[in-house]
Amino acid sequence: MKTQKKWPGITGIGLIVVCTLAIFLSVSSIITTYRLQSMASIIYEHPYTVSNESRATRSRLLDMRFFITNIFTQSSKNEEELQQILNERYQMQYASIDVIAKQYLGPKADIDLLLKAMNDLEKTQNEALSFILTLNEESIVRYIEENLYPRYDAVSDALETIITFADKKVQNLEKESKEMAAKATLASVLLTIFLPSYFLLAFWREQKNIQEIRYREQLFHILSANVDVVFLILNQEQNSLEFISSNSERVLEIKENEFTQDLSVLRDRITDNDLERFDNFIQQMGLDGEKSLNLKMHFPSCGPRWIRLQISPRVVHGKVTRCILSISDQTEDMRIKQTLEDALINAQNANSAKQNFLSKMSHEIRTPMNAIIGMTTIAAAYIDDRKRVESCLKKISYSSKYLMSLINDVLDMSKIEEGKMTVSREAFNLEYVAQYITSIIYQQAEDKNITFDMPLVDITDTDLIGDSLRLNQILINLLSNAVKFTPEGGRVSLEIRQLQKKDHRIRLRFTIKDTGIGMTPAFMEHLFQPFEQENRFISQTRNGTGLGMSITKNLITLMGGTIVVESKPNQGSTFTVELDFDTPADGKQIHQCSHTLEMLSVLIADDDRDSCLHTSLTLKNLGISSKWVLSGTECVEEVISAHKTGEDYDVCLIDWKMPDMDGIEVTRRVRQQVGPDTTIIIITAYDWSGIEKSAREAGADAFLSKPIFSSTLYNMLLSLNGIEIEKEGYSQKQPIENMRLPGCRALLVEDNLLNREIAIEMLKMMEVDVACACNGEEAVDHFMTDGNDLDLILMDVQMPVMDGYQAAASIRRCNHPKSKTIPIIAMTANAFHEDAVKAYEAGMNGHIAKPVDIQQLYQTIETVFNG
Repeated sequence: MKTQKKWPGITGIGLIVVCTLAIFLSVSSIITTYRLQSMASIIYEHPYTVSNESRATRSRLLDMRFFITNIFTQSSKNEEELQQILNERYQMQYASIDVIAKQYLGPKADIDLLLKAMNDLEKTQNEALSFILTLNEESIVRYIEENLYPRYDAVSDALETIITFADKKVQNLEKESKEMAAKATLASVLLTIFLPSYFLLAFWREQKNIQEIRYREQLFHILSANVDVVFLILNQEQNSLEFISSNSERVLEIKENEFTQDLSVLRDRITDNDLERFDNFIQQMGLDGEKSLNLKMHFPSCGPRWIRLQISPRVVHGKVTRCILSISDQTEDMRIKQTLEDALINAQNANSAKQNFLSKMSHEIRTPMNAIIGMTTIAAAYIDDRKRVESCLKKISYSSKYLMSLINDVLDMSKIEEGKMTVSREAFNLEYVAQYITSIIYQQAEDKNITFDMPLVDITDTDLIGDSLRLNQILINLLSNAVKFTPEGGRVSLEIRQLQKKDHRIRLRFTIKDTGIGMTPAFMEHLFQPFEQENRFISQTRNGTGLGMSITKNLITLMGGTIVVESKPNQGSTFTVELDFDTPADGKQIHQCSHTLEMLSVLIADDDRDSCLHTSLTLKNLGISSKWVLSGTECVEEVISAHKTGEDYDVCLIDWKMPDMDGIEVTRRVRQQVGPDTTIIIITAYDWSGIEKSAREAGADAFLSKPIFSSTLYNMLLSLNGIEIEKEGYSQKQPIENMRLPGCRALLVEDNLLNREIAIEMLKMMEVDVACACNGEEAVDHFMTDGNDLDLILMDVQMPVMDGYQAAASIRRCNHPKSKTIPIIAMTANAFHEDAVKAYEAGMNGHIAKPVDIQQLYQTIETVFNG
C-alpha cells in the first residue's frame, strides 16, 4: 500500500499563522515601542526641556523685575554689592539660555533675539547703577519704568516666542506618539486574541513599566539638577536613605557619597544654636503631616546661611513608609525679608523721631514766645519803671535771639536735605574766628563755673581762604554742646593745631574736648542723624532740637573735612575735626620785627605748659628771646634773680589764673621788687574787664586775651613801645548814639505795616529822613517822581503788585539820571545765600536779613555809601 504524504492540518497552519502573526506583531510592537521611546526622548530632551527652562527663565525675569525697584530705592548696599547681586541673576539667566539654545529645535533667530534682548537689559541695568543710586525714590521709579521695564518686556516676549514654538512641538510630537500608541494598542489587542501571544504581551508591558520608571527617575534627576532644592527620600521601614538628588553638592556643598544611612553629615553642618531644633524636627518626621523649619547651616565656602527643611510623608495603608525631605537655601529670601523689616522699622523710627521733633519744636518755640509775650505784658504794666522795662527788654532780646537760632537750625536742616547748602571761599583771619568763639563760649562756660581754654599748636598762618561763617557754626555747635553736657566745675577746651602746609593750602585740626557726661556706644551710632537726642531727660533738661550735630556733620562734609568722635559715659567726649583751607597766593608774611623788639627780653608765666610753649614759639618767630615758668612763685623768683644780675626782663607775660598765686598778686610783687621799668601784660582766656581796675592798681600795663596769635602779640608789643600800628579786625559794636547818618534821605519799600514801623523807628534813630512805599510799583513811581531827593532805597522782596526784584530791575532800566547809581539794599526775610545772590542779580547793592539788627543796618548802609 502506497503511503500518502501528510500536510499540516488546519490547526498547524493556524499555529504557524499565529506564530508568524505573533512574530510580525511582536516585531511591529518593538519597532513602535522604539519609535515611542525615541519620540519621548525627543519630547523631553528638546521641546519639553526648552519649554520648562524658558518658563523658569521667565519666572526669574519677573522676579528680577519685581525686586529691582525695591533694591534700587530701599537697599542700603553700595554700587559694588548691587552689581554683584545683579551679576548672580545674569549668570542664572545666561545658564538657562545656554540650555535653551542647545535643545531648541526652532529657528536660530529666536535664540539670537533672546540673547540680544537679555544683553540689552544687562547693559542698560549696569549703566543705571553708576547714577541711579544718587536719585531720589520718585526719579528711580520713573527711570525704571521708562528704561528698564521695556527691556524686561523684550526679554519676556522673546521667551514667549520660544515657549510657544516648544509647546507646539510638544503637541505635534504627542499627537504622533498617540497615533503610534494606537497602533501599538491595536497590535496588543490582536496578540491577546491568541494565547501564544499572551506571554509576549506581558513581557512587553513589563518592559514598558520599567521604561516608565526609568523615565520618571530620569525626569526627576533632570528636575532636581535644575532647581535649588535638594531632595532626600528616607525609607522609614528600613531607616535608610533611598534617594539623594544630584544637586546636593551644588546647593549644600555636600557630595552624594558623603551621605551615610542617616543624616549625620547634615547634622554636623547645623549651627550649635539650632542643633536641638534640628534633632526635634527629625524625631517628629512623619508625624502630623507636612512640617517645615528654618535654621542656619555652615557652608565651607561662605559660612553660615539660612536653609529651609520641609518633610512630606508618604502613607501606604495608614502607615508612613517613606518621607521626602526637601532642603533649600533661603538666605536671599531671609535677607530681603530682613531688609524690608528693617526698612519698615527705620521708617517707623523716622516718623516717630519727626513727631517727637515737632512736639519738641512746639515746646522750644513756645517757650521763648511765652517769654516775649510775657515780658511785653510786664513792660507795659510797669512802663514808668525804667529798670523794670530795661530788664524786660533784655529778656525779650535774649528770647528773640534764641527763637531765631531755632528757626535757623530748621532752615539749615531743610537746605541740607534738599542739597542746597553751599559753602563760600572768602578771605578771613583765624584770629578773629578764635576771638569770636571765645567771646561766646567763655560766657557760657563762666555761667556754669566751667574752665574753658583754647590752646594753639604750630600755627604759622592765620590769613586763610574759606567759609569762616560755617567754621564758626561748626565750632560753636560743638563747643556749646560740650558746655551744655559738662557739669559744673568741669573743663572744656578747643585745641587748634596746624597739621601741614603745602602749595598755599593748610590743614587745621580742631579738637574739642570736655569732661562731661559722655555718650553710650549705641547712641554714637546715631549721633549725626537728624532729630536724635540720647534720651528724653537730657532733651527736657537741656535745650536743643536734635539738629545741631546733623548740621555740623553735613557742613564738615560739605567743606571736604572729617570728624571723629570718642566718648565714654561719665568720662567726657572728644570731637576731632580736620579741615583744609587755602592761603592767599600773595599771603602776608610775619611782620619784620623792628630792632627795638628784637632787643626785648620776655618772661612768660603760665601754669599751662602748652600755652608757654606756644607763646615762646610765637615770640621766637618774631625774633624775640624769651623764658617761661609754670607758676607765679617761680615768676617772682625769676624776676628777682634777673634783677640782681642786672639783666632785668623788659616784658612779663603773666597768666591771670594760676594755682599758687594769681596774676594780680604776681604783678604786685614784681612791681615791689623791680619797680615800673618792666612792662607787665596780663594774659587771660577770660573777660578781663572785671579785673582791669585791680590789675592796673597792682601795676599791670596791658591785657592780652588767649589764644595768643603772633599778630596780636606783635601789635601789642609795638603799641607798648610807642610804635604806631594799623589796627585791623572786626569793627567793635557801636552804641546807638554813635550811629548817625544826618541828612540821608531814604525810600523804605515795605508792605507789612508792623515791619514798616520798626524800620522807620530804626532809621529815625540814625537821623535818616524816611519816605515810604507799600509795594514795588509804588516804589518805581516814587523814584521816577522824586528820585533826585533820594540817597538810598531799602527794598523788601515779597510784596504784592510788584516784588522787590522786579522793582529793583525796573529802577535800574529806567531813564532817570540816578537809576544806575542810587544804592538799593534788600531788607527781607528771604535770608538764604541764594536770596542774596538773586538780589545782586536784580541790581541791588546789599542784602539785610530780617529780623533787622540796627548795628547790621547801619554798617550795611555805611558800607554801601563808602563802597
